[in-house]
Parts: sequence; structure tokens; C-alpha cells
Amino acid sequence: MADVLSVGVNLEAFAQAISAIQALRSSVSRVFDCLKDGMRNKETLEGREKAFIAHFQDNLHSVNRDLNELERLSNLVGKPSENHPLHNSGLLSLDPVQDKTPLYSQLLQAYKWSNKSLVSTQSLLAFESPG
Repeated sequence: MADVLSVGVNLEAFAQAISAIQALRSSVSRVFDCLKDGMRNKETLEGREKAFIAHFQDNLHSVNRDLNELERLSNLVGKPSENHPLHNSGLLSLDPVQDKTPLYSQLLQAYKWSNKSLVSTQSLLAFESPG
């Protein structure tokens, strides 16, 4: 079964989506390389045009296929949950006088510090406990 984080993201689909992004970037690069090279290395004008158009269409079909695959995988990845661990304190970032009251940034730093401390404590306990 695919790994799913508590935030609702399918990690296996996420890894496949990253690979699909790389494939899409590669196929887009091939399209631009085809455009850059143009109609070179053919004897007749008609032969150059036909070869260029066929090669260009193949590259565009590749981009379309890779984009469709990425869209399919993006639907499988899932959406992260909207529940934030800071709950309503996240609304403090909307304070128009944030420069005068750095409450949100201080609260965020305190949360990160306490979360890091909790993770460190749990890893120490797991390391020390006989299993």
C-alpha cells in the first residue's frame, strides 16, 4: 500500500510526479532543441520541411503525453490538509501592524523549537530504550 503522510499526501505518487516533471522538462527541451536546429542537414527543401514537421510533431506529442501523465499523478498525490498545527494563530500573520508586533513570527519560532525539542526527545528515548 502506498505511503500516506498524516497531511494526506501519497508519497509514492509524489515520487512518480517528480519523475514525470523531469520527463516533461526533458521533452520540452527536445522541442526547443528541434526549433533551434530548424531544418538542417537535408538535401532538398521539401525533405527538410517534412522531416522538421514530423520531428516537431513527435516532440509535441511527447510533451502532451508527459503533461497528461503529470496531471494524472497530481490527482493521485492528494492535497495537504488545511489543518495547521498553529490553528487560529495562523491568522495573526494577517495583522496589518506585523512590523510593530512580531507575535506571529515569535509564535512560529516557539512552535518550531518545541517541535524540534519533542522530536529530539523522542529520538533519544527510542535510542536509549531496550527493544
